[in-house]
Amino acid sequence: MIKIDNNIKSTLKFIDYVVDESFYTTNKNFKEEPVQLDIKIGKEISISEKNDELFVILKCEIFEDAVKKNYPFSLSVKITGIFGISEIPEENINNLVNINAVSILFPYVRALISTLTASFNVQPLILPPINVLKLFENDIEEPSK
Repeated sequence: MIKIDNNIKSTLKFIDYVVDESFYTTNKNFKEEPVQLDIKIGKEISISEKNDELFVILKCEIFEDAVKKNYPFSLSVKITGIFGISEIPEENINNLVNINAVSILFPYVRALISTLTASFNVQPLILPPINVLKLFENDIEEPSK
């Protein structure tokens, strides 16, 4: 067993997450054929007025325009992650927010989508892991207050 030393623990504290919304629609006209995964992931980031909490909203849309593009369904989920940032130096916040916080939150989105699709009696959709740095490399943003 490895003992975790305090100097390697992250200063970003994951507090909780909330599922804000989920939306699912079956395409009753779906013609059985293989489909490519069509996924869009977006984020919004804000910091509390006291500068001690960070809110990261991840929205994931899968198979948008299912009827038009012959996808089996459309699904979108939106979750908000709550993080403590009171001990983080200001110069480190941007990277911790845009990379680490999203990386921590994304597995919850993946699990939610797998669970929802299994519950809707379609083949459970298991999203692949993503490289958050590459996904948002052109979209690194300063958190809004």
